[in-house]
Amino acid sequence: MARLTDEPVHLDLDLAPLKKIDTGGGAWPLQPNRQEQWAWMQNVFTPPEIKAIIAIGEVNDLDKARTGGNKSSKDRDSFVKFLFPNDATTWIFEKLSGVVTEMNARYWGFDLSGFEQGLQFTRYEAPGQHYDWHIDAGMITGHRKLSLTVQLSDPDDYEGGDLELRWGKDPMKANREQSMITVFPSWTMHRVTPVTRGRRFSLVAWVSGPPFK
Repeated sequence: MARLTDEPVHLDLDLAPLKKIDTGGGAWPLQPNRQEQWAWMQNVFTPPEIKAIIAIGEVNDLDKARTGGNKSSKDRDSFVKFLFPNDATTWIFEKLSGVVTEMNARYWGFDLSGFEQGLQFTRYEAPGQHYDWHIDAGMITGHRKLSLTVQLSDPDDYEGGDLELRWGKDPMKANREQSMITVFPSWTMHRVTPVTRGRRFSLVAWVSGPPFK
């Protein structure tokens, strides 16, 4: 460990050319910011579990998706059903809780409290169902910190319907592999492109926590 001494530090600097010693910029962080823009985890659910989630999601009629409490607009076109903890779904919440806890500890370190709004089972159908660019955080959404999407469909069962994330000019396309879980901060701009063939099933959730300070 380096020790501070009373010995003066002699820097052989030619001070005459240093006319603008106030140039530069930025702070000097004590710890680097290692928070990721997004992360993913593969093969969390087995194929039989994926089939069970789809069956649970479709056991009753799905509702037309809404945006901001209003009826579906041109920006959003899909069918959804909210799932909450009960005898049929507890195992899903348990698995996702483990995933979120592990990934948050590795990539973000947010103070989280849980899935305060349940899980949203979503179905997109051809031709053209989609969800345009949006963020999941906002004044009427509570304190959402992380968003996640579980890919339920086999990627060969549909075309289009890509989950895309955007931080700058060019969007990034999420992996379509079945059982892939994609996680990102809820203020990330993202969309689901129009489905052009087949149907796409996914499970969406938002993880909330205390307000950022």
